[in-house]
Amino acid sequence: MKITQQTFGRFKEYVLENPLTNEKVQILPELGGIIHQLSLHNTTGVHKVINCGNTQEELLASLLSYPSTHLFPWANRVKSGKYSFEGKEYQLPLNEVLLQNALHGFVYFSAFQVIETNTDAQKASLTIQYVYKGGYVGYPFPFQLNIQHTLSSKGLELHYQITNIGDSNLPISLGWHPYFSIEGETKNDWQVKFLSTHEYLLDAQMCPVDRLEKSYKNGFDLDGQTIDAVFAVEQHPIVEAVLSSKKQALNIHVWQEAAQQQFNYTVVYTPDTGNSIAIEPMTAPTNALNSTENLRVIAPQNTYSVRCGVYLS
Repeated sequence: MKITQQTFGRFKEYVLENPLTNEKVQILPELGGIIHQLSLHNTTGVHKVINCGNTQEELLASLLSYPSTHLFPWANRVKSGKYSFEGKEYQLPLNEVLLQNALHGFVYFSAFQVIETNTDAQKASLTIQYVYKGGYVGYPFPFQLNIQHTLSSKGLELHYQITNIGDSNLPISLGWHPYFSIEGETKNDWQVKFLSTHEYLLDAQMCPVDRLEKSYKNGFDLDGQTIDAVFAVEQHPIVEAVLSSKKQALNIHVWQEAAQQQFNYTVVYTPDTGNSIAIEPMTAPTNALNSTENLRVIAPQNTYSVRCGVYLS
């Protein structure tokens, strides 16, 4: 296993690679730690399952959809950008102008630092870090976010570690926002299944107002379907969403730790283009800074840790 560096436009890109299988994870630390491309192996060969653009221009054009970004310190929306925490009211900037919400936190395109690399015969790992001292409007809670990426025979694993480096409690939710695709196919060729228990009903600002029991553990065909919804998932040490091709022997497994107060939610979204699907592990539903549902509150000097990842079969 090896780690190399290369340039991608004006960005430095780190590549975790298995030379025996040609599997690769390509990461842009300077651009929010985006996983720019991901190629994994199964019995039929190597498949590129994440591709945020083959050129810098293609990548920059895609950024409005937050491809492969890390959503923190809140995932999805804060309704109207307003919330209260421990008796104080806060107003966040409204970066989702059409719906007038605060969307996806603020680390998604921020510069991370590479703090550790490791390789051996079985794996390659890269850890990036973002340190926040409290200057973002409406969110005065310092934190340190470490993300370790590990490529091994088990695919890609992401290990998030969030440390409260302030002197007051830290309210957070976390998500990963990957768009998966299968080269040469569209969503009409795919089936998806995941261990949902409930789907959230959303208001005009795409924030939850209720939830209904909904299970997709038996899967459904995406042909002719559109979906953009937040789901609670079954609580287990690990749960998986599986995206399957009906044309070839290929399954993309998106796994997440889902014990109590871990990745207990999944967002599933099919963009209008029809050639990708977002399957997003989340620690809390949309608007958790207001609902407080599964909102994680980290005490000073404490660390919260959670994992997710991808493999093929």
